[in-house]
Amino acid sequence: MEKVINIEQAQKAKKDPIDYLSDNVVLLSLNENFDVLSANETFLKVTGLDKNTLDRLNFFQHLCSELPDYIQDELSYLLRQQKSWNGNFAFSNVNGSSSWFHTNIIPSRDENGTYIGFNLLATVGKSQQSMITEKETTESWMKAIFNDADEVNILIGLDGDVIEFNAMAYEFFSWYTHKELRLNEFIFHYFGSSFSNTFKALFEKTKNGHKQKFCRSFKNLSGYEKVMDMELKPVSDSAGNIMGIILTSTDITEEVNLEKRIKASEKKLDDIAFINAHEVRAPLASILGLLNLLDFEEVNEDSKVILNHLKSSAFNLEKIILKVSESTYISYPDSIKSA
Repeated sequence: MEKVINIEQAQKAKKDPIDYLSDNVVLLSLNENFDVLSANETFLKVTGLDKNTLDRLNFFQHLCSELPDYIQDELSYLLRQQKSWNGNFAFSNVNGSSSWFHTNIIPSRDENGTYIGFNLLATVGKSQQSMITEKETTESWMKAIFNDADEVNILIGLDGDVIEFNAMAYEFFSWYTHKELRLNEFIFHYFGSSFSNTFKALFEKTKNGHKQKFCRSFKNLSGYEKVMDMELKPVSDSAGNIMGIILTSTDITEEVNLEKRIKASEKKLDDIAFINAHEVRAPLASILGLLNLLDFEEVNEDSKVILNHLKSSAFNLEKIILKVSESTYISYPDSIKSA
C-alpha cells in the first residue's frame, strides 16, 4: 500500500508530496516518545538547526520553550491521549526571535492502524489574522497527506495526477475497480467513462477556485453498491495561488439505505391510514346511518336494548378507527417538504 505515514517514507516516493507544500510550511514527524524523526527544509531554515542533529531533538524538551505553560500543559495532555491539537505555535528562529505558525498536530498510524507517533504541519503567519486564514488550508493538507479513518482523502495535482492518498482511499478504489490506487497516476483513470467526463468538468471548476459538492453511487465489478458524499476543494498557498485539489469522500450507504427503509415504512403507514380512514370507515358510516333510521321505527323493549348495544359498539369502533388514523398519520417538517 502506497501512502505516507511519516516524512521518511514520503521521501522514498517518486514524487514527494512535500514538494507541493510552499516554502512557508514546516513539517515534522515524531515518534511515540515525541522525539523528532524527520523534518523538512523549511523547519531547518526557520530554526537554523542542522539536519544531523534532528535525532537528538525532543518536541517537548527542545521546541516548546516559547509556549506559555498553560498551552504546554494542554498540548501535552491532548497528545499523550493520542488526540489532535491545533493552535498557534512559535519556533525560535536563527535571529534569536520567534516565528509564529498556525499548527496542526495529529496522531500517525501504520497500515494496521497502530499508533506510532505524530505528524506536525504548520503554516507561517505574518500576523495573527493571517494565521487564522491559513487554518483551513493547513488542515486540508493534513487530511490529504496523512491518515483519516472516517473518509477517503486524495491529494491531486492541477494536471490530475495523484500526489498522495490515505488508507481509506486505497481501500475504496481497490473495492471499486479492483485496481491499486498509485502515486502519479491520473485520477480520471479510476472512474468509468461516463463519470470520468463529469469528474473532469467538476475538477476544472475547482481549479478555478470553486468547491464542488456532489453525491454519487458506485457499483463495483461484483455488483455491490456504495453511495459516496464527495467534495472537491482547492488548496492554496499563503499567496492565494491554487496548488492542488483535495478529493474528500464519505461513505453514506448506510444512511441512504436507512432513509429508503424509513420512506418505505412511511408509505405503508400512509396506506394504512388511507384504508382506515376511507375503506374501513365508509361501511361503518353506513351502519351508523341505518341504526339512526331505526330510531324512527317502532320496536319492542328487547330490540331497543339490542339497538343501543349496536350503537354503542359502532361508536366505539369509530373512535378506534379515528385513533388508528391519527397514529398512522405522518406529519412532515417544513424542511423535508421544501427539500
